[in-house]
Amino acid sequence: MIKAIIYQSKTGHTKEYAEGLSKELKIPSYSVSEALEKVKKQEEVIYLSWVRATSLVGYKKMNRKYQIRCVGAVGAYPKSTEYIEQLKEYNHIGQELFYLRGGINYEKLNKFYQKLLKIVGRAIAMENPRDKAMIQLFMVGGNFVNKKQLKPMIEYVLESENSNE
Repeated sequence: MIKAIIYQSKTGHTKEYAEGLSKELKIPSYSVSEALEKVKKQEEVIYLSWVRATSLVGYKKMNRKYQIRCVGAVGAYPKSTEYIEQLKEYNHIGQELFYLRGGINYEKLNKFYQKLLKIVGRAIAMENPRDKAMIQLFMVGGNFVNKKQLKPMIEYVLESENSNE
């Protein structure tokens, strides 16, 4: 039985998804630092975190500490099967992975990340100048959080919880 939703959030998008999931599933959600105090080692959890390039931040550490039922990866890129497979491969994710589109919030990023993402935006503009939406996202930011994106994850958890009874 899933005891908690544990999340790692950089600018708030992942936290927003974790809180929405918590409300729908009636399972408490905790930031990683809270979870280290409140969730026992090897408890069954759902893990949500943000994506940095192709790295799911904190996944390896949490996967060693807890039994993760499924994973939510929150990133700025549009959802695609290819990108999800890349994330699974690069992060060695064996659990079910759900991709949730978050965004970029420059107001909550430090100067290093602000500069880095602007460089990425310029690279996208040079490589694919027709991709106006992605260029805009990386140059000024944007928010794509939508609780409807949680539906497949909620269905998966409810189905797997019912099959374990």
